[in-house]
Amino acid sequence: MLRKCLLALGVSVLLGMLSGTFLQRHALACELLPVLDYQQLRSSVYAEPGMSAEQAALLTGLLELAFDRIEALYGTPVSAPRFIITSNAESALAWGANETASMHRLPWRSCIVIGPKGQNVDVVAHEWLHAEIQQRVGFMRLLKEIPVWFDEGAALTVDHRAPFLPENIELTAAEVHDVTKRASARAFFSGDIRSHYQAARLAVEPLIVPEQFYADLGRIAAGESFAQVFLSEQQ
Repeated sequence: MLRKCLLALGVSVLLGMLSGTFLQRHALACELLPVLDYQQLRSSVYAEPGMSAEQAALLTGLLELAFDRIEALYGTPVSAPRFIITSNAESALAWGANETASMHRLPWRSCIVIGPKGQNVDVVAHEWLHAEIQQRVGFMRLLKEIPVWFDEGAALTVDHRAPFLPENIELTAAEVHDVTKRASARAFFSGDIRSHYQAARLAVEPLIVPEQFYADLGRIAAGESFAQVFLSEQQ
């Protein structure tokens, strides 16, 4: 009986590991970029083969603008996410992304895939701030403490696309409050997703003090809860 139990446990662990590897296969593939046939634009930025020098210069400039935008609002980013620049929807999909962008997380790094419709400073800054939050909070603390609505709302503070600017959002207080119940990715990315993004942008407005944002994330990394750091004055 004991032998059967141990065998069952071993199979369960193996299946869990294989499942986790499958779900993180794009992030793991990101680690292989230095040995793949991708053009290295800078230390952690890779583009599909065949990109012209003009395109490469434009994309490098976008990264610098995104860095500057985050730095101007919150201070100098310390994260160094790995970027993959794709040229078409099919390539983005192969990396587990849509035509705009997606981010894959590993405990030691964030991997950002930029699709053909995401090659602008708003999208790059948005995704980079996700990586910055993970870097400052820590992978496990992020999973445990940071609700998806907050992560997305915070990323929108450096994303100036018109539909997500507070002055262009018309939602009721009840709709904004409702999004704060969508802590998981499954809950947030279902239903009226655009409205959820807009509500998240408004929900973080009174919670984030730009000049102490990094320090507040550091408090969560040190063991305080999300509620203690960001919601205590709201209760």
